[in-house]
Amino acid sequence: MKRLRLVVGFFSTCSVAPAKRADDPGLGANLAAQAAADLVRETAGTDGAFLAAGLLKDKSDASDASTLFQYPGDEIVVVTLTGAQIKHAFERSVSLYPQSNSAFLQISGFSATFSKSAPANKRIVDVSSDFGKLADSQNYTIAMPSSLARGGLGYFKIWDKPNITRSLNITLERVLKGKRLNVGAQTPRWVAAD
Repeated sequence: MKRLRLVVGFFSTCSVAPAKRADDPGLGANLAAQAAADLVRETAGTDGAFLAAGLLKDKSDASDASTLFQYPGDEIVVVTLTGAQIKHAFERSVSLYPQSNSAFLQISGFSATFSKSAPANKRIVDVSSDFGKLADSQNYTIAMPSSLARGGLGYFKIWDKPNITRSLNITLERVLKGKRLNVGAQTPRWVAAD
């Protein structure tokens, strides 16, 4: 009769969260996307501009801003929002943080500070516009792609088609084709506190 030798052992595993990728526009401030938002805002002549991560590519050609968009044929429209609606939109942006979020907004004309440890919908600590502190009852004009303006990516809970006050009758591609993204002049407009 043969004797079997049994060896019993154990091993442990440790899961490590994947590193945040700087080029993922759903994880936080993306300098290329902010630069594109600046170009959209400048073209529209608005108080701000929003570009949602779900409408952006992870990679683009820095010498052609239109390559940043999944749907460059989207028309640029202007939506009028109150400061309270903007704050609500920013809460939606950081609701999944630190996970990537297709609804995360790359912004122009505003800066936002949020608490990483606060519960969802209570994370926004401070919002400023280029004109000063965000006022809840004040109206602001925001340029954005038409799909986002119609409430795409869940923003229909905050705004919808009736909030569109004008259309530029021009696509993102037409405005941004061949324009260089000036990322060197950018600083993050989203700041994580604590």
